[in-house]
Amino acid sequence: MAAVGIALLFIGFNYLKGINIFHKGTDYFVEYNSAGGLLVGDPIIIDGFTVGRVKAVGLQEDQSGVNVVLNFTENVKLPADSEARIRGNLMGEKYVEILMGHSTEVAAPDSNLKGSIETDLANTISAEFKPISDKVKSMLSQMDTAITVLRNIFTDEVQQDLQKSMQSIKLTLESFNRSADRVNSIIINEEGAIDSIINDVSDITAYVNESENDIKSILSNLKSVTDSLNAVEWQSLAKEFELAAQNINIISQKINAGEGSLGKLVNDEELYLELTRSLQTLDSAVAKFAEDPTIRLKLFGK
Repeated sequence: MAAVGIALLFIGFNYLKGINIFHKGTDYFVEYNSAGGLLVGDPIIIDGFTVGRVKAVGLQEDQSGVNVVLNFTENVKLPADSEARIRGNLMGEKYVEILMGHSTEVAAPDSNLKGSIETDLANTISAEFKPISDKVKSMLSQMDTAITVLRNIFTDEVQQDLQKSMQSIKLTLESFNRSADRVNSIIINEEGAIDSIINDVSDITAYVNESENDIKSILSNLKSVTDSLNAVEWQSLAKEFELAAQNINIISQKINAGEGSLGKLVNDEELYLELTRSLQTLDSAVAKFAEDPTIRLKLFGK
């Protein structure tokens, strides 16, 4: 009874694993770089239909990969170029999917099939997010470095200076607000005067616009005068002035040297005194002539 019980337990255990010990089936061998989570008893599927189970999973002698034995319980003719791919579902369960080849040659029992491992969803997501994860790690490392640098920079003394600076900025802003309020108050109080100034400016602008022709005429006249001045031969005129100055200088030198009548008159003191006495005598005679009428009568023969 014990032996029968053990036998039934063994048969039932293999049956639950999908292995029919009374049907040997057909074995195929596949080499993989890794087992990829594949276990003995995992199903073998062709087009969604289970055709067998994984019979054995073992490490290769040189430990470069694993050898897997696939046991087909269904009579399936596999093309020689078929591929046994290890796949997984969302639940993490593994299975071997047979990708039927196109060769006309049928794979013999106990022959080797080509094997491959499909990256599961978790590994795919991990691979997709790896660059982002690396960037996040790098950014966190840089942030940590920056925080360390900032901690070294912002000492207690620097923090106190910053607080003082912020207080000064606050006071400046408050002063600016007060100034702005004052300006607003002035604008409100002087609104009439500002309007008057604006009206005056508008009147001036209108007058300038109306006087545009006169201004153009004045500018044209100024241009004519400028052109006339530009037409004057200033160099020749300057030479004439220079010659006149030289002549005046020569005359002054001659007068100082006593040459000519004017020079003698200026430099001869006796002549000056004599001339002065003659003028005085003439002045006296004129005075007497004005005072005594008889002199005038005698002069005119009366």
